[in-house]
Amino acid sequence: MAEKRRSTASSPMTSSTSIKTEDSQTYDLLQHVFSEMTLSEEASAKPRKSLELENLQTNMDEMITDVVEKSSLSSKKKNILTPIDGRIGPSEVVFDQKSIVGMMGLRLESDQLAVTSHSNFSTVRANCCVYRGKWMYEVMLWSKGVMQLGWCTIKCKFSYEEGVGDTQDSYSYDGSRLRKWNIRTQKYGEAWLAGDVITCALDCDNRTMTFYRNGKSMGEAFTNIKTGSGYAYFPAVSLSRNEHLRANFGATPLRYPIEGYEPLQAVPQEDVVKAQLLIGWQEKLIYTLVEEDKHLIDVCGIVQDGSNIPPLPLGENRSKKSTALLISAHIFEKLAPLLKGPYVVECCLLPLMLKFSATTSDRTRMNPQIIKLLDLMWSLMQDHEIKPCIDNMMTSLLYNFYKTSPCTSDFSSQKTYLDLTLRVLQHSQTRRYLLLNVTFERIKFPVLMHVKPPDDAGLEELVPTVWWATLENDEENPLPPSNDTERDLQRRYNQYCQDLRTKVEELEDVQIDILKVLLTHSDPVDKKTSRMIFVEKLRTYLKSNNRLGKLQQVTTCPLSFFHRLVQALRFYWDDFQKEDPSRFVLSQDAFMPVHEFWLDSRELSDLQRCGGLVSHLNRVLGGEVNKCQGLQIDKDGKPVRSTDVSTDYPPLEMPSGNSLMDLLDVIVLLYHLSSHAQISKMCSLRDNLKEFVTSLRDTEMKIDLCPVDRTDMKVELERALNVFQEKYEELARQMAWLISVVYSPRKQQDVAWLLGVTLRTLEKASNYGQLFQYTPEFYVESVTRANYALHSYFHPIVNIENLKGYDKLREKFAMFLVQHFADARIVNTDLRDNIVQALACFICYPKSLKALESLPQEFKENMMKSLIAPYESRSWAQTNWILVRIWKGCGFGFRYTHLSHLVPSKIQPTEFGSASLQKPCPSMVLQQIFKEILLTDSEMATRFLDTLINQLNWSFSEFIGLMQEIQQRVSRTELRILEARNLKICATCFEIAVCLMRVLEMVVCVTPETVLDFSRDSAELLLGRLVQLLCHVLNRVTSKSGVFCTVISHSIQGLEGVSHYPILAVTVGVLNQLVMKSSDKSQKKVISCLLSDPAFQISTLEFTLGVPLPQASSSTVPKGKKDKEKIFNFETCEEMSESETKAVRDLITFIKKKQESFEESCENIKEEDLCTICYANSISAVFKPCGHKSCRTCISHQMMGKKECFFCKIIITAVDDLQGHQILTNQTAGTET
Repeated sequence: MAEKRRSTASSPMTSSTSIKTEDSQTYDLLQHVFSEMTLSEEASAKPRKSLELENLQTNMDEMITDVVEKSSLSSKKKNILTPIDGRIGPSEVVFDQKSIVGMMGLRLESDQLAVTSHSNFSTVRANCCVYRGKWMYEVMLWSKGVMQLGWCTIKCKFSYEEGVGDTQDSYSYDGSRLRKWNIRTQKYGEAWLAGDVITCALDCDNRTMTFYRNGKSMGEAFTNIKTGSGYAYFPAVSLSRNEHLRANFGATPLRYPIEGYEPLQAVPQEDVVKAQLLIGWQEKLIYTLVEEDKHLIDVCGIVQDGSNIPPLPLGENRSKKSTALLISAHIFEKLAPLLKGPYVVECCLLPLMLKFSATTSDRTRMNPQIIKLLDLMWSLMQDHEIKPCIDNMMTSLLYNFYKTSPCTSDFSSQKTYLDLTLRVLQHSQTRRYLLLNVTFERIKFPVLMHVKPPDDAGLEELVPTVWWATLENDEENPLPPSNDTERDLQRRYNQYCQDLRTKVEELEDVQIDILKVLLTHSDPVDKKTSRMIFVEKLRTYLKSNNRLGKLQQVTTCPLSFFHRLVQALRFYWDDFQKEDPSRFVLSQDAFMPVHEFWLDSRELSDLQRCGGLVSHLNRVLGGEVNKCQGLQIDKDGKPVRSTDVSTDYPPLEMPSGNSLMDLLDVIVLLYHLSSHAQISKMCSLRDNLKEFVTSLRDTEMKIDLCPVDRTDMKVELERALNVFQEKYEELARQMAWLISVVYSPRKQQDVAWLLGVTLRTLEKASNYGQLFQYTPEFYVESVTRANYALHSYFHPIVNIENLKGYDKLREKFAMFLVQHFADARIVNTDLRDNIVQALACFICYPKSLKALESLPQEFKENMMKSLIAPYESRSWAQTNWILVRIWKGCGFGFRYTHLSHLVPSKIQPTEFGSASLQKPCPSMVLQQIFKEILLTDSEMATRFLDTLINQLNWSFSEFIGLMQEIQQRVSRTELRILEARNLKICATCFEIAVCLMRVLEMVVCVTPETVLDFSRDSAELLLGRLVQLLCHVLNRVTSKSGVFCTVISHSIQGLEGVSHYPILAVTVGVLNQLVMKSSDKSQKKVISCLLSDPAFQISTLEFTLGVPLPQASSSTVPKGKKDKEKIFNFETCEEMSESETKAVRDLITFIKKKQESFEESCENIKEEDLCTICYANSISAVFKPCGHKSCRTCISHQMMGKKECFFCKIIITAVDDLQGHQILTNQTAGTET
């Protein structure tokens, strides 16, 4: 030690007196910390007093002063001067709240640097301007949509339509549209991405303006800009709806400084020099303190991460650790005020923390240097110093470092910043402060869970080879590679995707570890743990950011946040289950117990429940809730434990009040509000890629077929091929990124897990009767959405059949649909309609249909009874679609997925999307149940058919009415503008009418007794109405002078699905079944009913085989189309088989034959014998007790409704025929008055 003292005695900081006044340990520590190596050559040349604890402050002041002076001199030598001239405005530059165009359309964050737009086009400018010199500011993009960034003068007047660059003295760049703007627009720049840093540089001296993307110049955008008297330029930005950015005017170090340009906010150079010196000293002390802690742990035999080190026993001399803490106190006295500034934090503090973070690779262990630094900061800094320091530290770490870090092939930069974030959050006091004040208030923490994608160049490096499958005509099944070259491309592309996924998952693992730390539940302070604070803040965050029921997308809550939360929750859920296995299930069987939904502590009062508002449910079901919990109200009105155990409800499962259940509830809400919409939005890239693949293959085929002598055509095709190839490669690489980060097996399992959680929750809640109504509606919606995501978004990229346990999930989902699509406990009709629509989609797929058929018989019967019940309180169009899918494939000419003349992507619009294009898969099991219900329950069958015919009459009449409006509009030569909305409604009415006809076809094929067995009360009436309807449809559709033929001859876009085949095929199918496939007795009744109908014409049936109607007039055919008119004929329709065509010919021949004999036997009815209600049939029924008369058809129709006499309004008790035999009775006559 003596030798060391002598070697350092010549140091300007030391003298021999120090040995006398300080013990050797303190002396050595001071020499180590304040050695000359810390100082620059100029600063260390000046002699100082002896370095002791007593005069440490004086020495530090002198050293700091020397360094500042030398730094100032050095700056002058390099001509680095503080910019003053050429700038007008306050020293702190932010966006000016008063300059916002539309205060409600744009939101500034608390620091007035981050901007979010909530209107069509919002503009804001900064609070300072420049008129001379070279200036710059940076914009960090948090989204990649339409924004215009640049400069403007005070004279510019903006609006919701005009932003920066749209006025005379404003200039801007838009990387979304690749344009520059100054009243007029020109192509300029590169496409930007979220996470890019755009630099806006203005040279007032040379009158030029340049923009940079991530430090790379995109060239001069504007020259000869106006300068001089009256011209000073403000930084300004305009954003379209839901766009988001953050500006840096110089409050923190610029990410990409440009030589010769200055930031708008002056750099605090003196503070930076001081802080660098002080932090350099403190760094050495931290290493010393960490070593002392390690030594103490070794001596005491403590095995821990270095936190909560016990104090040393008191001794005669001060310990080295105590000395180091004393010196730290001196340093922080000067350092703490400097750390309040964001520039100093980012420039000086964060680099030191990054250096510390790099020394620890094991994420499960704390970093001792960072923990010690944060301990010192919390101990030695005042609240008004430490809080802004921590705020600025996390803001810079998230926004200025992580979100804008360059995306390299190994994602090393992003991983470095995530590692540091994890180390900081492992410090309990810092973690708690951040959760309470920063994580969801000052910064948008969920954005930290987002992984920044590479740009096009980066993706090309990661995925040099691309491949995507060509699809079959049905757009569902990808075709395998056709040769060895394609197989090799496929193999390499899949390998690149897998390698990219592996790299990304390394980042995701760090993000999951961050969430695990934030969800710590072993650090209670004031009865609140980190997990409890996190869940509370997250719930508030979702609520405050929810706009009109839709959470803002990536800028607020990226999809990745949902996936990381699921992983973290499952980790803690399984960990807790090990502690309480008897009462808690594993995460794979997780669910929300129903009693969690009625707890007063639940913050769900503002969310709709299945049964309505919570206040209403508490008033109506409060007693049942107490009963279910085994409680009763005593005489004082207080709940007490009941001695009687209720058997009305099953026992409650899992203990309530667990923080993991609160987190689970928030995750389901997050998926409902945001995550599902983002999965859906990203799927549009796959659809675009499909289109380009198809276009590319089609162009290749055209080149192969191109005539040799048509070189011009070949050149044009090759040019188009190059365009398609370039776009195809770009989209395929972007798709590789989505395959890695969104549509991966791991993410698929997360969504499948959520589906299982919500299904089990609803299944168990349903067992509690009316208490099921407490279940929030978003649980029901999340079930249908999660299943759709798995089936339509993840599949076929990640094959759903390879998902472990999906068969069981599919069965549970089938049970959910069957139980709840007509559940009266769900009061919201829109929600029930969503379930009906989900059932309609579900039944279209063979494996899904098999799952439905495998349900217990009781549930299948209840489902079919609900489907044929009256349509009073539910969507009858979607319900009818379900019945159609059960029948499709069995009907007459009804085996097509879509009509042959339609391209699938342009098919008649439908709510069911790709489900409507699936190949027919009829269910014989459900048809049999349908038959049994209609045969055994005559009243239900009658009501069902009556409703069906009524709806068919309405839909067909609406369709004809709309067609007449279209015909009138088309006939006007001066104006032929057709509204797309009216065309869509017209096409939808036609589709509904065809579907209703198909259900009628199923009825007459499966249960013909409902209309042919006249022993059933309403059979004769229903047959008459049915035949009348069929004749009406045939007349309307086949008449050449009618509206149907006239409109479809114009080939109007939007009405492609409106054609002869769908409606005529089902109409003829119903007639063929009634006439040709019934018994002799029934056949006579049908023929009699058909031929006696005045609207029936045999020519309407002959029209289906190409025989023109005799009354057709050529004048009704549009000019220019008379010769080209295509005659409709079943024989030329691909959808119609030969046997079916033969059946049509046989039907026409048979009816013609019967028509001749019928006309011969027909005799005139006397006028006095006609029914005075319809004047079509003879009187055949007598009413009791009044004795009035009518035909049986009229009275049968009346008895289905009012049950009163047409004439005297007396309640009818019975109806007899003319021979006195009773044919109808009124079962309710005894109870009516």
